Amino acid sequence: MDSNYEMQLIGLLINKPKLLDNCQILFGFTAPFRDPRLNQIFIHIQQIYDFNGIDKRELMKLGVEKKINLDFYGTIAAATGFEISINDYIQDVFNDAVKRQLEALGQTLVNCTQDGLTTAREYLRTCRATIDSIEKASCIKTGVSITEAIKEVKEKAEMLSQGDNKHYMKTGLLAIDKIIMGLTVKTMSIFAARPSVGKTAGAITIMSNMAKQGIATGFISVEMSEAEIVERLAQVRSDVSIYNFANQNMQESDKQKFFNHLDSFDGNPLIQIERTTNRSINNIRSMAITMKNNNPELKVIFIDYIQKLKGPDTRQDMRQQISEVSAIITDMATDLNVHIMALAQINREGDDLPKVKNLKETGNLEQDAHYIFLLHRDLTEQHKGSYDNDAVIGIAKNRGGRTGIANVKYNATTTKFYDDCHNYANEEV
Repeated sequence: MDSNYEMQLIGLLINKPKLLDNCQILFGFTAPFRDPRLNQIFIHIQQIYDFNGIDKRELMKLGVEKKINLDFYGTIAAATGFEISINDYIQDVFNDAVKRQLEALGQTLVNCTQDGLTTAREYLRTCRATIDSIEKASCIKTGVSITEAIKEVKEKAEMLSQGDNKHYMKTGLLAIDKIIMGLTVKTMSIFAARPSVGKTAGAITIMSNMAKQGIATGFISVEMSEAEIVERLAQVRSDVSIYNFANQNMQESDKQKFFNHLDSFDGNPLIQIERTTNRSINNIRSMAITMKNNNPELKVIFIDYIQKLKGPDTRQDMRQQISEVSAIITDMATDLNVHIMALAQINREGDDLPKVKNLKETGNLEQDAHYIFLLHRDLTEQHKGSYDNDAVIGIAKNRGGRTGIANVKYNATTTKFYDDCHNYANEEV
């Protein structure tokens, strides 16, 4: 059998070790590759991979210790496959590994009728053990043991009992934080609104608030440019609108305030912003992994917005694609140990507060999300010339606790959301 796909896969992993995440189905096998040298290199890649990738010299050093000729690495490099085909390579390796185990089982059974010493029950146990081991090896698990889960819950409870709620990441909008306490990692939230109501403004406000608290954030946009997002951030931070610069009577202090905040984003590890025109969820996933690699302390990623993303199979209808996208984003949050806030658009007429049922036509968002935030704002207020408008953020789902209504304000000139009651600032959250 041609096993060139084995070389193609290992070559890819050496050059792009982040693709290891795709190979979880192979981790449970002691020898997924036919060539024992490839099995050893596969183990070495897993051992030395970190957020900076792998040190190829260290990889070859480990190989020499296992008596792998250095020329073999050149052979692998020459056979390296294409990233677009990685799932095919993985599936071929997996199929071959399973079939080899079944073939070995078949050899064990081939003369069983002539074996007078081994009972039929013992042969059945051998068959079951082989099948069970294959099933166990094929199972992809990303969680922790029950013992570890119990320890995690105890630590969280102890911290909360001592008034330490750092487990929760504050949105900086106290009206929200009073209800949910804050966002948690390894979860996904949906921040939804009708068109032009301010879902992106809400996300950027929360991003700014979190970064000010020292929480590392990232923003992935398939709609707005990096300059537009930075402009919004500067407005939110400075309380100065970019349009004020068109006013000849603008205060010099406001100009300086705006530019000071603008310059503070340059090289700031707490704020990463990326825009892409490649809307495939696999590309978004790669961008999120890169953000995490750039800053291992990254805790929150915003994605703007989910209905613009494309699923792995573009032949599916939009509802099915969004369901796939939602599931992948949920897995991303767990794998990267971050919270992902995915923005969503509700295409629905009416002036009342949107409800969870309005997300029904967007795949499995309602089921997958840990939190659902539904933003509502009366757009007629803005057209009356009022810059500070009332807004409501409904916490329609909170898998870990309370739901409710958060009343906030929206400044139309700076596109900033803020709390509507001064007494919030004096209350513990």
